[in-house]
Amino acid sequence: MNGILLVNKPQGITSFKLVEKVRRMLGNEKAGHTGTLDPLASGLMMLTIGKATKILPYIVSHTKEYVAVLKLGFSTDTLDVTGTVTAEKEIVPIDKAQVEKVLKEFLGKSQQLPPMYSAKKVNGRKLYEYARNNVEIERKPADIEIFEIELISIDNDEIRFRTLCSAGTYIRTLCQEIAYKLNNEGCMKELIRSGIDRYSLEDSYTLDDIEKGNYALLDSYEVLNDYQYVEMEDLTDVLNGKPLRLERSDDVVFITNDHRIIAAYQKDGDVYRCKRGLW
Repeated sequence: MNGILLVNKPQGITSFKLVEKVRRMLGNEKAGHTGTLDPLASGLMMLTIGKATKILPYIVSHTKEYVAVLKLGFSTDTLDVTGTVTAEKEIVPIDKAQVEKVLKEFLGKSQQLPPMYSAKKVNGRKLYEYARNNVEIERKPADIEIFEIELISIDNDEIRFRTLCSAGTYIRTLCQEIAYKLNNEGCMKELIRSGIDRYSLEDSYTLDDIEKGNYALLDSYEVLNDYQYVEMEDLTDVLNGKPLRLERSDDVVFITNDHRIIAAYQKDGDVYRCKRGLW
C-alpha cells in the first residue's frame, strides 16, 4: 500500500497521534505527513503511506490555506485559547474597513518568529519541549509569504478570516500580529486547514471513513506533477544511481517510466545527479 492519503484531522488530537491511528488502520508501518496541525486545529493533512514517504521532501513546501478565528481581549503564552493568559486589555472597537485594511498589510513576503509552543526544532529539540520547562530559546525569524488574506466575518470580539500562505507560516503568530495592529490583545481561538496545494478539505477522508475502508490513495505521479518529468525506457543508469546528461534547466526533475516515479535528480553543473531513488 503506497500513496498519499488526504485525511481530515479532528480537533483534540495531535498530528503524531493521527498518523499513528492511520498507520494502525492501514496495517502499514511507514507513514509521514507534510505539516503539523496543533491539537486545537482541525482540517486537511496530507499523509504519505509506504514507499510514498520517500517523496516527503518534495511536497512539504506546498502552500497551505487556513480559516482562522482570532479572539480579542487577551493574549496567552501559547498564542491560542488553550494557553495561560499573559496579558488582558479592554477591547478597542473595530470595524470591517479597519480590519480589512490591516489584513491587507500582511500580504506578500515577510519574516515571522516561530512561537515557543511549536514543533520547530532547535538544537535537536522541539521548541515546545523547552517552553514546557520554562526555558526561552533564541529563535531566528523565518521567511514566509501571505498570498491571499480576506475577512470572513466580525462577531463582537472575534474575527474570522481566510488566508493562503507559504509552508511554515504560523497562524497563531499571525493572529497575535493582527490583534496588535488593531491596538488589541488577541490569540487564536479556532483553526481549520482548508487546503494544501491544489487539494481541499472536501477531498479528504475522516478517520471513520478510513477505518471502514472508504478511502482512496493518490498516486505519487499525480501529486508531484508540478515538477518536470523525464520519461525513460532504459532505466539501467537510473537504477544504478549514475549521473545523467539531460537537456533541461530545472533544478529538480523526476525520472519516470510508464507513469511511475522512479527517482529524483538534481542539477549539478552540466549533469543531473540522483538525489533519491523512489522505486
